[in-house]
Amino acid sequence: MDYREINKTREQFNSGQWPKFLEMVEIDGLRSFTGQAINFKFPIVAIVGENGTGKSTILKVAACAYENESSEGTYYPSTFFIQTHWDKIPDVILSFRIKQGNQTHTFKINKSSKRWSLPKKRYKRPVFIQYISRTLPLDATAGYAKIARSTAGEISTDSMSDDFTKRLSHILSRNYSNARFVQPDIDQKKEVGLLTREFGEISQFHQGAGEDATLDLFRVLQGIPQYSLLIIDEVESSKHPKAQRLLVRFLLWLCRQKKSQVILSTHSPYILEELPKEARILLLPGKSELNILYGISAEFAMSRLDDKVHPELNIFVEDREAEILLREIIACKEDGADILQRIKMIAVGPSNVVEMLGELAYRDKLPQKSFGILDGDKEGGEGCLSLPGKEAPEFVVYNDLKEANWPNISERFGIGAGRLFTYLEEAMLEPEHHKWNERVGDKILRSATSVWEILANQWCKACLKEPDRSLIVNTLNELLSKNGY
Repeated sequence: MDYREINKTREQFNSGQWPKFLEMVEIDGLRSFTGQAINFKFPIVAIVGENGTGKSTILKVAACAYENESSEGTYYPSTFFIQTHWDKIPDVILSFRIKQGNQTHTFKINKSSKRWSLPKKRYKRPVFIQYISRTLPLDATAGYAKIARSTAGEISTDSMSDDFTKRLSHILSRNYSNARFVQPDIDQKKEVGLLTREFGEISQFHQGAGEDATLDLFRVLQGIPQYSLLIIDEVESSKHPKAQRLLVRFLLWLCRQKKSQVILSTHSPYILEELPKEARILLLPGKSELNILYGISAEFAMSRLDDKVHPELNIFVEDREAEILLREIIACKEDGADILQRIKMIAVGPSNVVEMLGELAYRDKLPQKSFGILDGDKEGGEGCLSLPGKEAPEFVVYNDLKEANWPNISERFGIGAGRLFTYLEEAMLEPEHHKWNERVGDKILRSATSVWEILANQWCKACLKEPDRSLIVNTLNELLSKNGY
């Protein structure tokens, strides 16, 4: 993750430097949407979810928010949501909230009969859509087979800028000296992209799928004007992990330079990991309705997309440190073994995400039985408990062990007490407590995870109070014994 670029973008965005911004779409009556609002809280956001949950629906609705200033033409709901013999689309309400300068405007697009009803005034903005169909190899695209066989010359050519060619080279880890698009004499309406490598020029008919897809995307990116809305469906298509990461970093930079907005869909953890928490949106089907979750961890998002057998109870925690501590709390006595075999702990992100998921679970809105365990510095609520202590886990464990004179810690690490205690207490001087385990690990040549596992285990043996453990264990046992809350 490019923290420097993210922080710059966040700072400028929060200070109001995006004069045109789609803040929210609300969808009622399309597919599985029953009035859910999707809020866009960062200049680039990624929407993730299982196939069929509505990612593409959100992208299409977003494209309809504006009268399009680009050459692609204005997008209308009737363009995307066509009523057929099999598909009936009655009683749809699409609501929008947009920012124009210092003002915020709300409006709706309705369909109560056969026709869509549009607002009298539509706000203007350049809008570009990059569909997955446009990332198909050129030789698999309709109409291009004839061009491949019959072209004898070029009507015109348009070269990509040196800067964008270099950025394309960086993302794909190839050295391209030139990139251009030509109009073939056989069909002037269809363009062919060409890349120049060390062995010569190669057209999209023979480029790799990743080269082909990224070259088409870069053609769009180079041409977008200031304040544009760019929509990309399945941005990771045909790209290897490194290219996915580098592409997101480039899009972050471009958003900030152009003060543009990017909304994309993805199934890739590599995409999510390059974005800050406010840029991640998960579509999570519930028992009766679709849930919209913000700020989720990449690990949690991906766990919703796999085909693994689900445990009897999902436990949501904030991070890996909380997961390890909770596991040690449960396991420190024999009666915890059965619980650990029946639950799955999932690090989902900051406390507000744990609280939100816990509340959804309490209201029986999630597909699996679930519960939230917050760090000790947050109070539990509906569907949630807190870890022991009144602070973050690292504060609780380190301070309690220090107060007890680090009981048996030297033996557990196999290092002299004087030297080890110095390392531990020096680490506690670091203002960022999440770095304490790493600081100790660097000194004793262990991983941060290994350090934390030993400290958490010893804290449970020497410092954990039985009422605190019993509250957690008894709650989990009660949940496992019932069909719900």
